[in-house]
Amino acid sequence: MMLEPCAQNAGLPTGSLMELIAAKAERRRTPVNVHLELTYRCNEQCVHCYCVVEHGKEDEARRRELSTAEVRRLLDDLAALGTLYLTLSGGEVFVRSDFFEIAEHARDKGFALRVYTNGIGLTEDRAARLAALEPIAVELSIFSATPEVHDAITRVPGSFRRLLRNVERLKAHGLRVYLKTVVMKPNVDDLLAVRQLGRDLDVFTHTFSCEVSPRIDGAVHGPLQYQLDEAQLVDYMLSPAWTKTLGPVLQGPPEEMARKRATCGPALNGCCVDPYGNVFPCVAFRIPLGNVRQRPFADLWTAPPPAIADLLAVQTYADLPECRSCELVGFCTRCHGDNLLETGGDWKSCHRRARMVASAERRVYQSLSKSALAKAAPPERG
Repeated sequence: MMLEPCAQNAGLPTGSLMELIAAKAERRRTPVNVHLELTYRCNEQCVHCYCVVEHGKEDEARRRELSTAEVRRLLDDLAALGTLYLTLSGGEVFVRSDFFEIAEHARDKGFALRVYTNGIGLTEDRAARLAALEPIAVELSIFSATPEVHDAITRVPGSFRRLLRNVERLKAHGLRVYLKTVVMKPNVDDLLAVRQLGRDLDVFTHTFSCEVSPRIDGAVHGPLQYQLDEAQLVDYMLSPAWTKTLGPVLQGPPEEMARKRATCGPALNGCCVDPYGNVFPCVAFRIPLGNVRQRPFADLWTAPPPAIADLLAVQTYADLPECRSCELVGFCTRCHGDNLLETGGDWKSCHRRARMVASAERRVYQSLSKSALAKAAPPERG
């Protein structure tokens, strides 16, 4: 019974073959899954966004971004190293005038593409060109079924209506549409309606995430004000809006469970490249391997700095001093990167926000387990 996985991997195909590929990539440390942030500029200004450039600062950000030629060279290097999945994201990818030149080069290189977009700037021509790329998914965020709530989160009037219109446009072109909803304080009362809206739109899948990520620009805690607290999380997960089934949870002493539970593996089989050429272990973990403007990607990947080697050495929860004896280790889905940002650098320490979410999950698990036992018990004889 776990919340949605890391955003970098969410939406990728699953199953035994994919698990085999991922495991083999980890053993060989092949960057099979790369998240390429083309820009932090955006035509929305979502209140909880971890990266978006504030309006008025776009020109400065654009001048610092990798050029088309630099991105093409990076894609060539990734293909040579065996990258299979490539996610193109922002900001908003369509604010780059060279988006299709980049995406078409990526497709020519044989990558399986995912595209993240807010959907409001799509046109018929762009939808057709996207369809020609045959991406495995086009992923869009929807925050509410109530236009005013959605638009208040994006801070763009009319964004809800434009999003819905363009979801239909993408579907009409045969594209696989993924909807994503971040569950947070501004929209928690509208989740049943937004889940139903996803069904009515008949998209390929609709995922919900309960965790709000910190900003990467130093204003770390701005988005975290929208994170549900523990009581709100429990209420949500016990409500009809929560549709996940009760799954197995590791049982036993914390030390034993910590040895069995793998942590997330940034920089093992994937990484993130930001708009300015910095290579990070993942979207959240903002200690760079280096910059592709200064050294080729292959050199950065094969000879990581000591701080990244330290990260690679952490394989299970038992490798983290505060986690190995924690009573919540069976429920925790800590993020090293978010913890790095939230603590100011001490990423190995207890991830307090993840602990809060794990505590909520345990309370829900215990409540649902009691309910299931009560239903399974034989009726009392009179």
